[in-house]
Amino acid sequence: MIICFDCPPETKKILDDLIRSGEFSNYAETISVAVANQAVLRNQLQQNSSLIINNASDNAPSIKNHETSLSQEAPQETIVTNELRPTLKTGKFTDNSKMPSLFLLNGIDIKPSNIAKSPNDIWIKGQAIPLERWIFGQYNKLLPAKANCRALAHMLREDPAGIPLDKAAQFISEEALKLGSILRLHDEKTGNSRDEALSTAFPYRGLGSDSEKGRLRYANQFVGNVNKQGQVSGLLIDYKLINHNAEKKPRLLLTEPGWKFANLINPILDSVQEIPPNKFTAEEITFLLTHIANSVPAENYAYRAILKAIDDGADSPEKIDQILQKSFSNNSDAGLTKTFLSSQRSGTISRMADLGLVARRREGVRVVYLVTEKGQEYLKI
Repeated sequence: MIICFDCPPETKKILDDLIRSGEFSNYAETISVAVANQAVLRNQLQQNSSLIINNASDNAPSIKNHETSLSQEAPQETIVTNELRPTLKTGKFTDNSKMPSLFLLNGIDIKPSNIAKSPNDIWIKGQAIPLERWIFGQYNKLLPAKANCRALAHMLREDPAGIPLDKAAQFISEEALKLGSILRLHDEKTGNSRDEALSTAFPYRGLGSDSEKGRLRYANQFVGNVNKQGQVSGLLIDYKLINHNAEKKPRLLLTEPGWKFANLINPILDSVQEIPPNKFTAEEITFLLTHIANSVPAENYAYRAILKAIDDGADSPEKIDQILQKSFSNNSDAGLTKTFLSSQRSGTISRMADLGLVARRREGVRVVYLVTEKGQEYLKI
């Protein structure tokens, strides 16, 4: 049977995303499952005030659920009440029923028995730090740090001695692929600009090999990577949210700040709103800024250098680059390229924007940077 219907553009985008995700092979299967699921929900909710969907039961309704649990625990249940019917109908960003459990708050409030010491640092607070030694510009967002601290907190419940880096990178990045797909769909539905997008830096299900490339990039940059000398790199260790046991095959552990950060409520991962207002709560931002000011000299120096530059009138990428070029070390092994300079500046400002220190105003194709009130306060710390 062939049925034709008018499909709004936003619905077509959702259909395309579902097919790209690999969960459905074509439009027909996607629509058929959606109609069958809606019928199940409607019938059950007419008979009862709520519907319990057992994710692991062979006899459960046909609603597809590809959630991957961290361990072989008892089957989880999702309770769908009448109050959530609008959510099911419109697909709003609420209730976290599809959020990978690895990134949720549940069960990580008990402090791990093995908390790592903060990584050593060659810099001290207030020391001038050359541009090439700033935190890598490719680490351009901070929401992945939040998600990955949560993930490690969950994994450490099962293996308190530490999580092998390769295992952590593989498993967390695979779950981040699911999270990134959820956030990307939300960005597309709400029309978030690139600056406002929640999915930036996360991998997502796409076409061809792009998904795997994105997952590997995420694993290396936002979980961790080890070189031949045994040195671990990545945003988490640069921010001193994790450390490792310095063995040939390093095991990752949360530091005290990493565990505390994981346990703070987050408006995205713990959202019950259709459109979360910010990526972080005021408490999370205060926590991170205090931690950076006191314990992450490279990031602290970079923030202050850029805030001062903007405050002095360097309010565009080109003007800031001219100032930052002077902070590149003359005795560096590698010459300063325009691409590297731009990446260091862009990544730092993007992280600063996540914390509300700077704002961007777009005037056509031109970007103007502004120091916010919070940015002014940070300069006084």
